[in-house]
Amino acid sequence: MLAHVMVLMISVKNACQSGWFTEKDTEELSNLANEISSSFCSTLDFKTEPSSSLTIISTIMSRFYPRLKMGQIICFLEAKPGFGAFVNDFQITKNTNLSKGEKARLFVAQIDNLETSLCLITPPQVNFLLNGTAVGKRNIELMDLGPQLPTPVSQMLKFGMNLLQAVGQFNGNYIIAVAYMSEISTSVEATLPDYEQPPVSSVDPDSEIIEGPSRISLNCPISFRRFKTPVKGNSCKHLQCFDFENYVDINSRRPSWRSL
Repeated sequence: MLAHVMVLMISVKNACQSGWFTEKDTEELSNLANEISSSFCSTLDFKTEPSSSLTIISTIMSRFYPRLKMGQIICFLEAKPGFGAFVNDFQITKNTNLSKGEKARLFVAQIDNLETSLCLITPPQVNFLLNGTAVGKRNIELMDLGPQLPTPVSQMLKFGMNLLQAVGQFNGNYIIAVAYMSEISTSVEATLPDYEQPPVSSVDPDSEIIEGPSRISLNCPISFRRFKTPVKGNSCKHLQCFDFENYVDINSRRPSWRSL
């Protein structure tokens, strides 16, 4: 019920900013909206400015979303472990200057460990809402339990005031943002270091396992076509390589980033 009340109050704040009421009524209605907002939140001790998290966001984008470029962040929340109800309102104006191809997306990431794509998994007991409507695959009734790309949400936003809500049990520290993003191409030469063979472990002389000759295909196991740029993960123990562009392509659709 409070979620719907909050959406109503966002409409009231919108009307206030549009000059529908007298100065006195505008002040009273704005104070009422802020009071209801504070009662909806489980705590007021959370960040709504992204400045201290920009380095973390940049690391996540370059490591797990190489074909997405983040532009302006228009709304931000930082959630701590435990049950929480967080809300932040933001405004979109009709004269917003967007670059070609930029669309609004919802970005959610756990920042306790950025080494694997597990940080891209939505907390399973949390609902994310925009303007009172649950975001697809980021709510308890319809949840994608794997790593996710930033969710396109342009169709859920409107000119004027908008409302971002995150409610539920957080299993770690999370940053949540609505930001404009665009798709970009990747540059192989600029991103790939030379492969270094891992050190060979000592062989047990009593071992009965004998390693014989191995055959390695010159075709990528993803596309079954000849390699253009063969690559392997730093910790990968497989002999077979895979093609860089094919690997980035499948992970740009489903960002698991696991060795094949």
